[in-house]
Amino acid sequence: MLVKEISRRHELNEEARSYVKEMIEYNVQGGKMNRGLSVVHSLRSLKGDRLSVHELNDATTLGWCIEFLQAFFLVADDVMDRSVTRRGKPCWYKRPDVKEIAINDSFILESCVFELIRKRFKGRECYVSLLELFHEVTLQTEVGQLLDLTSQPID
Repeated sequence: MLVKEISRRHELNEEARSYVKEMIEYNVQGGKMNRGLSVVHSLRSLKGDRLSVHELNDATTLGWCIEFLQAFFLVADDVMDRSVTRRGKPCWYKRPDVKEIAINDSFILESCVFELIRKRFKGRECYVSLLELFHEVTLQTEVGQLLDLTSQPID
């Protein structure tokens, strides 16, 4: 659904649509999904059997947002660190059809977070708070990455 919406709104041709779909599948899916699942499990722990379908859908969406955010960080980090493998397969940027395009792909993964939030929560009381939270987590992680990269000796 997300790829279809992005493709429609931004008039992606079939080649670009297929590329984005493969990029998302390669980088977002395939991990243990613990971060995303923890959102659903946490809400279930708090609410028990009183979890409505609407609440479950909200939690699932936020779980996917966390997974997309993590994928964004990992794709960018792999390029910066010149990593070779991720989750038992070649890093996305190591693929001959990707290389430096992975930098833009990481931006697309980040944008997917805000697309999902917009689609699910726009117009609701929590919308701005969610945007602020995800922006803050992103900035904190990026500053942490900067400190990591600048505290290491240069090759």
